[in-house]
Amino acid sequence: MPEAEGEAVPAKPSKRKLIFIGGGGRRVSAADRRPVDHRYPAAHARGETTAESNRAGLRQIPEIVANLDVPNGQDSYVKLEATIELADQKSAKIATADMPRIVDVFQTYLRAMRPGELRGASGTYRLREALIDRVEVATAPAVVKDILFQELIVQ
Repeated sequence: MPEAEGEAVPAKPSKRKLIFIGGGGRRVSAADRRPVDHRYPAAHARGETTAESNRAGLRQIPEIVANLDVPNGQDSYVKLEATIELADQKSAKIATADMPRIVDVFQTYLRAMRPGELRGASGTYRLREALIDRVEVATAPAVVKDILFQELIVQ
């Protein structure tokens, strides 16, 4: 069937790809080199660095030493030093006021664990997730973003 005059013929898609190389010669100032944490866009808009925006939401937990659940009667202990990362200043104030409750939640949970449950990266990940859940319940309505382990020793 012949094509009517004036009708557009659909073009075949091209298999060629364009690749752009080069930086354009833009100079970067010292202010542009600050670390940007995309989880805190409001802090970056105010000109704060990542460390400045996080400082308000971090609360150190006192060192915890707890005995673990060992079925054969041997002694096994865990030593934990951690920091809680909270969503905002209001949550940080709540966590500071509820710190004795947070320590109790950590100790109670750790005493119910067995040494094998804390070994390896998967054990540390599960511990982190379980403690975040428990701290959120203990400090509600505070919002807990993460728990950062400085030291986790199982003996």
